[in-house]
Parts: sequence; structure tokens; C-alpha cells
Amino acid sequence: MKTVMSGTRRVPTTLRAVFLVAFEILMAASLAPCVACGAGNPAAAEPLVPLEPMLSIDWKKGPDLPQGFQDSSGGVIGHTLVTACGFCQGKQQIASKPGRYPRGFLKKVWGLDLENPGKGWVRLPDFPGAARQALCGIILDDQLYCWGGYSYSAPYCYRDGFRLTCKKGQWAWDSLPDLPWPAGDCGISVSGSKIYVAGGSDYDTNKFYTNADRAGKVNRLGARLLVIDTKDLRSGWKELAPCPGTPRWGQATAIVAGELYVFGGGTGFDNPTGTYATVVDNWLYDPATNSWRRLANLPIASSVFPSGRIVVFDRYLVLIGGCQYGHVIGPDGAVKPVYGKPFRHYPDRDCFSDVFVYDTRRDRFGTATPLPLNDCRPMIVTAGDHIHLLGGETFGAVVAGEPFAHHPDLYLVGTIRAIAH
Repeated sequence: MKTVMSGTRRVPTTLRAVFLVAFEILMAASLAPCVACGAGNPAAAEPLVPLEPMLSIDWKKGPDLPQGFQDSSGGVIGHTLVTACGFCQGKQQIASKPGRYPRGFLKKVWGLDLENPGKGWVRLPDFPGAARQALCGIILDDQLYCWGGYSYSAPYCYRDGFRLTCKKGQWAWDSLPDLPWPAGDCGISVSGSKIYVAGGSDYDTNKFYTNADRAGKVNRLGARLLVIDTKDLRSGWKELAPCPGTPRWGQATAIVAGELYVFGGGTGFDNPTGTYATVVDNWLYDPATNSWRRLANLPIASSVFPSGRIVVFDRYLVLIGGCQYGHVIGPDGAVKPVYGKPFRHYPDRDCFSDVFVYDTRRDRFGTATPLPLNDCRPMIVTAGDHIHLLGGETFGAVVAGEPFAHHPDLYLVGTIRAIAH
């Protein structure tokens, strides 16, 4: 589990102070260089206007998970929602749910029939590798492809890959080519027959690494970009142009119209602060030219979003929940204060309830209906006009009158509606 820390920026309270700050930001924005790709890594100003609502989400509680956890991975195979692996802290217990929150890493796999959710979750064949969290997985052609992740025992971080299929009602796993290096909390996306894996972190005895792996041999690990063609798995992974931005783990990634978007994330401990830092610089990768272009920074200093199937209506990217570490680190390595005011359903608890939206057609940020709890790193899957949320890190919550622990046995499903503009 990556421990979260909250932080806020002091906001001026007098009208004069507000005017002066706004004037300074406007002047800085007017003098800022144009956004471009390459080594210059130009600064991208935060929005100067309130974010507009873009999506409405009607959140409902679905059948509880068999146990509580965070950092699982999966998706929809046929009409079955699948979740694999994860971790439960096990410290917080709820008397009405005995045995629901055992501590440990999981290799368990469960499925929920979305055509008959009232039957509840059923056990599927266990994940064939070591129990772990932060598995990097995504569905392609009704198969779950997944790699990497980490646990608290040697070798700590993994590179092995596996695929889950269902043929004639029979579920089975087989092996995939390993990642070139161990990594967890990667961003993963799919386009056609190709799977892209972006960034991620190495891990060793309670320290996470993004500027390089723990041995110092994989430089800028958290900025690397890999691709594998599922029609030619034997050829293995190929490395593409690395992201010019801040090396990171826990970024939201998705592909729309053939281009790869990368948003947010966090750093490892190998930075000037010696602990996690928030990443706010965002990027767009064009496979046709193997090049990157910088986008606007996040509207607030938030980080650690779910990756994968996060696209709605082939247009909007949803950035769910998140957290805020004590500082922001940019592509140049400079340490800066955090900014913005996140929304918390429970104001006195860590993790956020925000749902940010990025409109890929208008290249701008907006919002969606927030979560009914604070949450970080749940598993997220969008499908049509629905969004599925499983588990996460909540620091405790009550949803629809039911209590949930720190790593909850919570399943939410939301019905999405676009707000016309």
C-alpha cells in the first residue's frame, strides 16, 4: 500500500490579494511559451476559469465484493465483470462483516454476471503468479491481459504476464511474454491489437522508484513506453519514445482516436523530497510519429488515478478519486507547492471524491458527479453508458447505509449521461 498524505495551498482571503494573484497568473499565462513536444518541457498553466460539468453519473451500490481490497485489475469479458489480485490492509474491521477484511495480497479472481448481478460474485480460477497488487491489466478481444505488480516479499516487483480467457464457459489462464523489467502501477491502454504500457514503479522493501529501477539500470523507468502486438506475441515487447514528462506511477492512461493520453500520477522516493510527490503534467503520444505533445496541467494537484478502460462515449476520459502528496514535482525536477482544493465527501479523511473529466475533442478539463465517498486507486471499468468501481482505499465510509472499511468490499455502478454544451 502506498501511504497517502494530504496537503493544501494557502489561499489569499482578501479581495485585494485575490485580485493580485489573478493578475499575476494572467500575466504569466500571456507570456508563457506555446505548448510543444520535446526536451523543453514548457510549463502548462492551470485553468483560470471554473471547471464546467461535463458528465452526470448516477452512482448506485451493487453486490458487495467477497472481501475488501484495493489495486485489483480486470474488466468485462463477455457479460462477466472480472477482478483479479489486490491487497487488503486488514487493520480496520467491521463487526457486522466478520472475516471480510483479511490482511494480505491476493491471487483470487472473481466474476459478476452483469446480466444477472443478483447472483453475486463467483470464484474464478486463481491468478497463476504470486499474490500481488498493482497488477497492470486490460481486456482485449474478451481476454484479460495482465503484467507486473508488487508484493512485500522477494522479488517484490514482478515482470511476468498472464492471460485469462473463457471458452465455452471454461475459464483458463496461460502465460505471456514478460515485461522487459519489473514494474507495478503502470498505465495500460489498448488500440487495435496493440497493448501499450506506460511508466510504473519498481519496489524494494518499502521504497518505490520511478527515476530508475532499484538497481539504477533502467533510467527514467516511470517515463518509459512499451508496446506489444497481441497478434505477434512471440516478438515480445518493443520500446517506444519515452514520455518527456515526470517519471511516474499510478497515471491514468487511455487511447482515443488512436492517440495515447497520460494524466497525473505520483513519483517514487527517488526525488529531492525523499518521499512521494504529486505529478500534474499531462501528455499526448502519437503512435504515427512516435512523438509526444504536452497538454495542460491537472486543474488541481491530484494524483494516482485508475488506468485502462476509462473512456466514455469515445470522447471523455474520467479521472476518479485520487490523493495529494506534500509537493508537486515537474519534468525539470523542480519541487513546487501543491495547488487547488480537492473535494472530500468526508472532509476529515484522506483521499478524494473528485471525478475529473477530460474532453478530448475540446482539449479541456471538466467535472462529473463526485463519488459518494473518498477513494483512491479503485478498479475502474467503463462500458457503454455505465462505469464500474471496485474497492480502493477509502479510510472508511458508509454508502447506502452500509459501512465499509479502509480497503472496502464495495462495488459501485454508475449510469453516465453527457451534459450538452
